Amino acid sequence: MSRVLIIGSGPTGATYARLLIEQTSDVDVLMVEAGPVVSTPPGMNAKNIADPAEQYRARAASQGRGEHTAGAAALPGGTAAEGTITARFGTYLIGRPAEGSTGLPAAAVSANVGGQGVHWTCATPRPVASERIDFLDDLDELLDEASRLLHVTGSAFGDSPQAGAILERVGAEFAGDGVTVRPLPVAADPRADGTLRWSGTDVVLGPLAEGAHADRFELRPETLAVRLLREDDRVVGAVLRDQRTGAEEEVRADAVVVAANAFGTPQLLWNSGIRPEALGRYLTEHPLVFGIVAVREGVLPPPDRDSRLQTDPIRGVVSIAFGEGHPFHAQLMYSPVCPVPLPEGSPYRDNPAGYAMVGYGVRKFPRPEDRVTFDEGTPDENGLPGVVIAYDLTEREEAEIEAAKKFQARAAGVLGQFVEDQPRVMPPGTSLHFMGTFRMGPADDGTSVCDADSRVWGVPGLVLAGNGLIPTANSCNPTLTSVALAVRGARALATDLGATR
Repeated sequence: MSRVLIIGSGPTGATYARLLIEQTSDVDVLMVEAGPVVSTPPGMNAKNIADPAEQYRARAASQGRGEHTAGAAALPGGTAAEGTITARFGTYLIGRPAEGSTGLPAAAVSANVGGQGVHWTCATPRPVASERIDFLDDLDELLDEASRLLHVTGSAFGDSPQAGAILERVGAEFAGDGVTVRPLPVAADPRADGTLRWSGTDVVLGPLAEGAHADRFELRPETLAVRLLREDDRVVGAVLRDQRTGAEEEVRADAVVVAANAFGTPQLLWNSGIRPEALGRYLTEHPLVFGIVAVREGVLPPPDRDSRLQTDPIRGVVSIAFGEGHPFHAQLMYSPVCPVPLPEGSPYRDNPAGYAMVGYGVRKFPRPEDRVTFDEGTPDENGLPGVVIAYDLTEREEAEIEAAKKFQARAAGVLGQFVEDQPRVMPPGTSLHFMGTFRMGPADDGTSVCDADSRVWGVPGLVLAGNGLIPTANSCNPTLTSVALAVRGARALATDLGATR
């Protein structure tokens, strides 16, 4: 029996676990996660937790082990991201800026079973045109399989009268520009009562989240990978630390998959002495132009107001797609209630027609100087080398931000008026879409860390997973692409291990 150790329990790590179990009969999988279980089944999206107090506890438990656990450095609820207002409570800040760099002072991550799959908005547009990874001929099939694993649907709000009206009105505004306006694909399953069960990492794990294959699959929470074990060039396991007791042990494996986010993965490799030239470089994310619109009465059908407003107020989601002349992914989300507090006396407070959140994601073009490095002199809360971030926008990104603002203003003008202090360019990192730090490439030429199957160049036994693999300048939400890359990597790893099923 072969053993695979998976470090990290987010959607991409879960993809490896499920496919390896399904595609082999003689491989067992140990998955470790530094954070605790915060939802049931493990990895379930916190938006599905109906009790607001229970949802609060789940997010609070995801905030790591430092002072920020009590909220001191956590991102507060009501912070904008991904074109909507979501509970960013549940993430915490890591890292510090490199000297002379002000573009990304810190990054936000979560520590919990399921990773960001517990906290994401479930938006899953596909990469198109220049966003695509051009050396993957099978990308479309991989995206199809990723859509299946994530339960992606293009009709999640098909019966929403507000979404239908937004499609019609914004679509008419952009018809002459050749810009496509359509329902936003999201990862969710409709319920009988018309609500949605939002996908989390639990749906990717599938039967594994319910305890199936317990003889071959183990999920071990609150277990930190401190260092990878090597024999010659090959990775043969890892040193694991029980976060509750501090005890450490060496765990051997025939292959190790590291899926510990765009910062934790290069941090673990660096701490293990695996330091290819491109490691940590080419950091990208999505600059975000965001605004809340108070909808004019009569523009959209009047909203319903029910008990769901406390935990999940979104009633419709529309996408303005990436294309020639519109190199952005935009999302318009409708809510009967304003997602941020408005001041007393605001003419937009308690707007009877509701609110539309208009977010434009912009490309960041990869540069080797945008990077993360690691400082042993300032360790993080786990005693690992501290994260240092060098990241800045160039004139190219600034120009695209200005172009995005013009399109955003047109979309907003069709629906109503921006509320106070809106729109705005959100602080760098708001999207949480950190990419590129262990990017894949077609050749071992110093500009990539992994090959097309996510195997680290020149380091047998080591496979990487997550948004850090994505090498392109893109503006679409990255989870679907990252899961697609994990599908390809898991298939290759199953073959390497001698799949018998």
